[in-house]
Amino acid sequence: MARPGESFIRLIGAIDQQIVRLSQCLLALMVIITFVSVIGRTFFSKSVPDDLLFSEMLMVAVVFLPMGFVQSVGAHLEVTVITEHFPQKIQTVLVKLGLIIGITFFGLMTWFSAQMAWEAWELDAIAYGSALSIPEWPAKALIPLGLGWWCVRMFVQLVFRAARPKHETELTQALEATEGYTSGNTQTKNGTGV
Repeated sequence: MARPGESFIRLIGAIDQQIVRLSQCLLALMVIITFVSVIGRTFFSKSVPDDLLFSEMLMVAVVFLPMGFVQSVGAHLEVTVITEHFPQKIQTVLVKLGLIIGITFFGLMTWFSAQMAWEAWELDAIAYGSALSIPEWPAKALIPLGLGWWCVRMFVQLVFRAARPKHETELTQALEATEGYTSGNTQTKNGTGV
């Protein structure tokens, strides 16, 4: 029998995958612009106009858009030296508390960065030093999009326990990695174990 919200969690995961693919494409575009600019400077004494500005703006996308995916796989930094020794119930409460604090803090960041993007759009602000008069708002709009999706991801994990990554503690990972050595399962090429 399907767990509650399983299809919704799969939908969120599918959206994550598309966001990661978009980020990968934008990273590739950043590399191509840099490559073409270097070739142009080296062989033709001309570079792509605003190449550094394009790279900076694409870097915003590459950093902020996949944050929700990183949350989904549990790859954000965690310090669990003490908490991994707590009982499971306390760990669950701490995870929920962390998600609530994260949603609150990054929700506020989403709101304030969205206001900045909106102001840049209203003022039709041009990026500083842009030869092509590139507007600032697209890069600024990527920040609240990435942060907002991250908040959605945390909210889904708060509501649906099944959406949380399957964590192992560092201790458990180390023990599993050394299990073959301690269980007498240390065979060599000749099968003697010596």
